[in-house]
Amino acid sequence: MFNDAPAACDLLVVSPHPDDAEIGLGGTLATLAARGRCVWALELTRGELGTNAGPDERWSESVAAAQALGLAGRAQLQLPDGFIDGDDAGQAAALVAVIRRLRPRWLVTAPEPRRHPDHQATPGLVERAVFLARLSAWQPPLPALRLHGAAALPGAVDRWEVQTVGHVTPEDGRPSLLFDIGGHWPAKLAALACYGSQLQRGDGRRATVINDPAFLQRIEDRARRWGRQAGVEHAEAVTTVQVPVVSDLPTEPWRS
Repeated sequence: MFNDAPAACDLLVVSPHPDDAEIGLGGTLATLAARGRCVWALELTRGELGTNAGPDERWSESVAAAQALGLAGRAQLQLPDGFIDGDDAGQAAALVAVIRRLRPRWLVTAPEPRRHPDHQATPGLVERAVFLARLSAWQPPLPALRLHGAAALPGAVDRWEVQTVGHVTPEDGRPSLLFDIGGHWPAKLAALACYGSQLQRGDGRRATVINDPAFLQRIEDRARRWGRQAGVEHAEAVTTVQVPVVSDLPTEPWRS
């Protein structure tokens, strides 16, 4: 590592829309926060193209979910919903500015990179921004954003090198890590319940894939499936770009 400044957070989860972090990694966020880790969530967009609810209602839900999970903070950029683009210099600049202020040790994207074009594009945008955040010759300004949990982001450093970058493992993928979230499954459910506009039907909401009751059941089925692989009740899976470097046998069990 070549960072001169200390990390400002242990884990930053970057998602394209409100509720993505909780769907993909809510149990992991709650687990790490309960262990005293400094955990932040960042949405790239306000979710303004969502079928149900506008950006203000969705932000209120995100704040409530952050409190349910015990997050240290949450931020939301204003990149265009539906048009996340890893080749867009302006989008990369916005993310670099946040990375240099939050200075995460780990950065993970959620949800899994499939189906929605923003979900597919987010990992590529993040990998580009992580690389560019190391280049001190480029100093983009901090863009407009919404913020919860702090009056302002920490001051920027000239460069920042993230230790580990990853993304939520697709259902048919091979995880690099399985997080045991069994003790914090109720916190994940509480956070998901905050997103009534997206995950619940009724009150004039239009029917969507994610407010079908079967969607929440699918989330639990997935957590139980990863849990069986991990030998625990519930787990969440992450695939990392880097591989661990060890000097001794780890204390945690490894599963096949």
